[in-house]
Formats: sequence, C-alpha cells, structure tokens
Amino acid sequence: MRWFCAVVVVVVGVAVLPSQAHVVIPAEFREVATEATLIVRGRVTDVRSVVEPGNGIESIAAVAVESVLKGQAGGFVYVRVPGGEVGRSKVVMVGAPTFRVGQRAVFFLKPNATDSSFRPIGLTLGVYRVQAEPGTGRPVIAPPVVAGRTAPLFGPTTRGDTRRKLMPVRDFEALVRVVLAAPSGRATPRGGGQ
Repeated sequence: MRWFCAVVVVVVGVAVLPSQAHVVIPAEFREVATEATLIVRGRVTDVRSVVEPGNGIESIAAVAVESVLKGQAGGFVYVRVPGGEVGRSKVVMVGAPTFRVGQRAVFFLKPNATDSSFRPIGLTLGVYRVQAEPGTGRPVIAPPVVAGRTAPLFGPTTRGDTRRKLMPVRDFEALVRVVLAAPSGRATPRGGGQ
C-alpha cells in the first residue's frame, strides 16, 4: 500500500508541475535576410563547446569567411549556438544547428549580446549548408522559399518535393542580393500583422 501511495504522489506531483514548450514560428526568407546584420559564406575551421552561466552549454564555431553578402567581416567570424558537449555533459537543443570542421555554409547572423560572436537568425533558419551535388560534385545549396519568387513556381512548399532543385552557390547568393535589394525593404511581420 505504501508503494502505491508513493507512486500516486509522484504522478500527481509531475502532473501539476508547470510544463514548458518551445514553439518555433518559421520565418520567411526575406525576414531572415532583412534581420541579419551580417551574411557570409564560409568554412567552419574549429568548433568548441563552453559552459555559459545561465545559458548552459553552447558551441562556438570559427568560420573562415569566403564571401560577404551583407555587412562587414574580417577573415573570421565566430558563430555561437546553444548545445554542445563539455566533459560528460551533453546538451542538444531542437532547432539549433550543429557544426563540424570543414562544413561550408551561408550564415545569416546577428551580433551576440555579450561578446563579439554572432548568432544565426532563427537558429537553423540562418544556416544554409553548402553541399556537393550528387553526380557532379559542384557546390549547391537547398533553395529557400521566397514569397513571390520560388513559391509560385511550384505552389505550396512540400517537404521532399522533387521539383525543388538544389541551387548552385552563385545562384543562391544572387537570390540573397535580389531579396536584399527588393524595394519593399521590410520583412512582413510574423502572423501578417501590421
């Protein structure tokens, strides 16, 4: 009987604890590009995880800058994301990108509040990985969905849609420049509000 009462107390205790959820509202590509103060293409040269008081474990990737599409950058930028591994402790955050040495990507970044590093806009929304195209090996990027540009070509976007082809890096960068130069200049607020 004592065992049963202990189980009931634990179950009731867990049921009344406040629950937390993390909801991610996807941002449209124009919004990601507009919010970014720095957009660079680069190669990850080093990744280190650190314990940040109040934030847990974070990873910092050193990125050798190959091209600057927006803002100003030196030879390297440091990209900070939640999660990583320090000693026997490992933290994985859903929606946060992970990096490994040698990866190439286009990074849409905003300054970190506490140091000279940067954070990707919308976590994984701010990292477009450069990959080798199957068959040719040329560098390509999965295309973003840009209202008025890529969406009308195929209708609603569907995960795994074979009509969405990988873009050569130069075409992706040209799309970024077009989005940044668009006369509207402002991203539509999430939810379509004014």
